[in-house]
Amino acid sequence: MKKTLLQLLTVSAVTASVLLPLNAAPAAAQSAKSPVDSRITNLAPGMNGNGFAAGHVSDRGRLMLTQQELVSRIAQLTEKKPLVIQQWLTDYEPDARVRSGEAARLGFQAIAHIPSEHAAVTDIKVLSAATLEITFDSPLTAADVNLDKAKANFQFDNGMTIRNVPQLKNGARSTYVVPVTVQQPGKTYSLTYKGKAAGKFTGTAHTVKLAAARQVTADTFELESLRKDGVVDYGYVVESYFGTRGGLEMYLNDRNASGGKSYDIISSLRDMSVTLTPEGGQPIRAAYVPYTQATDDRQAPKFRLPAGQTLTPGVKYTVTADWATVTEASFTARAAAPLVIASAKAVSGAAVDITLAADPRDELFSGRSVELTDEDGRKLTAVYKVTSRKGAVGTFELAAGAKLSPGKSYTVTASGAWATQQGKISLNTDALKSS
Repeated sequence: MKKTLLQLLTVSAVTASVLLPLNAAPAAAQSAKSPVDSRITNLAPGMNGNGFAAGHVSDRGRLMLTQQELVSRIAQLTEKKPLVIQQWLTDYEPDARVRSGEAARLGFQAIAHIPSEHAAVTDIKVLSAATLEITFDSPLTAADVNLDKAKANFQFDNGMTIRNVPQLKNGARSTYVVPVTVQQPGKTYSLTYKGKAAGKFTGTAHTVKLAAARQVTADTFELESLRKDGVVDYGYVVESYFGTRGGLEMYLNDRNASGGKSYDIISSLRDMSVTLTPEGGQPIRAAYVPYTQATDDRQAPKFRLPAGQTLTPGVKYTVTADWATVTEASFTARAAAPLVIASAKAVSGAAVDITLAADPRDELFSGRSVELTDEDGRKLTAVYKVTSRKGAVGTFELAAGAKLSPGKSYTVTASGAWATQQGKISLNTDALKSS
């Protein structure tokens, strides 16, 4: 009974925040002391002299409120991207006036999507050896999906840990894709969430199916997977990346199916690795290259040999992993030319843009750095800023506290053999004098 009353009061408060005269419902909502009260209050615009929210006076069934304004308020309330909320509307037009019924519908729909710091686990599914799907009774707050907080909240036994943040599935209310360390098949694991027992599950031997291993550079190779094989990268099916995938986003149902086809989800590969074994040689651990998991409309995460090591041309290599099965797991290494730096430009006192002779595609800048040497021989190192690439141009940032000296000239070289230069590459910082 108490929960039902609280829900009704919350409905009143949400409706008030997007639709009704705001002197009617807030008092009741305050008496309920709902965790979302402060956010609902913040959504309410200023009151006019008649006790109505400015911009909310109805006019022949329409409100003095645009769809864009309504979406913005619902997005704030639910801690979602406005683009996600736009999908709740039919024929979204930013400047279109909102009908009262439409506003009420979205207000009621928003109730179930309000995050709660008191969310509790209701279901745990094992998707594959390194991925769980966990459902809560309420959506998680933004604070609770911060990586450090999530690692503290999600506690497993038998050596399992969470590897990256839980990711809410597209279209789901409170079901998350959760990347974990590789399970031991048949072992029983227990989850404690925020100090409370949250359930048990049995480890699986099921691995995701990857199509092929291919060399990319002298020290890097990729593992491609294909949707036609029933494998999809999590970046296409979770809300945090919605709107960034060129229209390739997917909605999976509670059985992870779409259009009658079931899919395996590759969760975040943060901290993951594979084993690369040269024919007749010793196994090599190759680590995942961050932010290469799904780029340029491809599912082809990159893996890199330890620093200083390269693939030997003519040698056959085979990839194995405890979290994946690769159909075409072997490739013969070839001589691979390094990338070529064509120019450099200072964009601030702590960052430079490096332009290559050609677009490297697929975030191949990731994990790379350049060295900047001034006329006196002093050196600075700038590291690629992940996801900053625009075509052939990537932004490289200096270490915290390091700065370029205005009016000086620097020689730019690649740190390591990942790239070479088209002649001498100079970086002039005269423009920084006036910045």
